[in-house]
Amino acid sequence: MDIGKRLYFVVILLALVICFIAVYESFNLQKENKDVNISNILQKAREQSTNLQVTDVLMPIEEESEETFKFTLPAAKGEQESIPTAQTFIKEDSLQIPQAPKGFFAKLTNNYVIFRERFDITQDLTDFIDNIHGNFVLDIIPFSLNSEFKRLFLMLFRTRQNFTKYTLRPEWSQAATDVKSGSIYLMEGTSFKPVFIHELTHIYFDGFFQPSEPPLWLSEGYAVYNQVKVQSTEENGWIQKNIITLSQKNYINFEEFNNVRNLEQYSQDEVELWYTQAYSIVKFLIEKDKDSFYQFSKNLKSNMTIGKALYRAYGMPFNTLKALEYAWQAKIQQEVKKGNYYG
Repeated sequence: MDIGKRLYFVVILLALVICFIAVYESFNLQKENKDVNISNILQKAREQSTNLQVTDVLMPIEEESEETFKFTLPAAKGEQESIPTAQTFIKEDSLQIPQAPKGFFAKLTNNYVIFRERFDITQDLTDFIDNIHGNFVLDIIPFSLNSEFKRLFLMLFRTRQNFTKYTLRPEWSQAATDVKSGSIYLMEGTSFKPVFIHELTHIYFDGFFQPSEPPLWLSEGYAVYNQVKVQSTEENGWIQKNIITLSQKNYINFEEFNNVRNLEQYSQDEVELWYTQAYSIVKFLIEKDKDSFYQFSKNLKSNMTIGKALYRAYGMPFNTLKALEYAWQAKIQQEVKKGNYYG
């Protein structure tokens, strides 16, 4: 083969190599741009989720007035000790919008049957609720993995009087939950998101223990723990105030604390201190080791005594409530000295 033909083949080969490199680089650039676009979309979605204000979709709480609709409660059978449940209104497998009580609007979503007092249920509202729900369910895995609910029931109230009449809750209550039926009853207002997350915790965390129940302090402590994470510093002011009180050894001893079954006899100040103690103990256990907290909960579900459940999950020295009390108190005093008022 002469030199001219050899040179011709070399040029052709180089051209093919250059074309291959160009195509390869173009593919990588497209992939990189696609990845960047996906990242941008995800980031934008996160920012929209973070910046979405409750007041954009939820009306502020109204005080009772002469114009406010009063609806009739269902007839009570004897002394009604628990709130009416969603089963009064819906069937679990129903795909139809249920008939709401007079004065309420109704809407069916992928995750909820929603009743709302006096105002229509907008797409912005359902998107907002579904966004909170989806993120929260992921946050509390593995507790949410075993949920059997296809849809939850959410009833939104505009007036304190109607909420209190319907749920039979104390005056200080903003929400109520029936775990067995997957029903949540909420007052609308600017604190909606943290209170909603508090109640969702009861649905999924307390539901994890079904057919039994967790200790009240564990249930409420974990609910407040999740609630505090989405509240502002101003909204958490009551936590800060009560953490200081707890660090001064003004708290309920753990044996008594573990046996509390309801808070209806307490004043609002006493309730806030009790909730703060429950929150700070749960926070202590989770920060000690998150996997151990799950194991501790699982142990309690299997009917272990609380001392045995602690020991099997955390090991020594956590073999009694008293041991937990000493360790928690030492930690809380240490944190307050550092200026950390969230236990």
